[in-house]
Amino acid sequence: MDILITTLLLLLATVLLVIELVFIPGFGFTGILGVLSMLASVLYAFLVIGNTAGWIVIVLSGLICVALFLWALYGNSLDKVSLKKKVDSKVDMPDISSLAVGDRGIARTRLALVGEADFGGNIVEVKSETGYISEGEEIEIARISGGSLFVRKLK
Repeated sequence: MDILITTLLLLLATVLLVIELVFIPGFGFTGILGVLSMLASVLYAFLVIGNTAGWIVIVLSGLICVALFLWALYGNSLDKVSLKKKVDSKVDMPDISSLAVGDRGIARTRLALVGEADFGGNIVEVKSETGYISEGEEIEIARISGGSLFVRKLK
């Protein structure tokens, strides 16, 4: 009877962990119950049946955990929750090829390190090199690096 109880607890743990992997993404109540059931089977085997049975249940529990991990990793169990759509859209970048270091413009928004500026009708995102710049202040391009415009406040 004791072996049956240990086996049922171990089977219950396996079923609960499979349900957690297949039907419920994340680690929630079902997974916690599965782990607790697995621990209960080990504890029951050690306390009621004996040390040998306890170690056998620990090895079986470890094998079950490894098998479930490999199944989740290499099987198709996570296909239902995985992202399959390929993202191929691109961010619309304004043309900054007409701008050069030293060009002057006006801050359209407050530049708390990042904001918008107007360079002769060409509205672009800029980064402040000197810290905070208020809206409407005159600025100039200090440097251009990797498609980013770095500006400083004119004195």
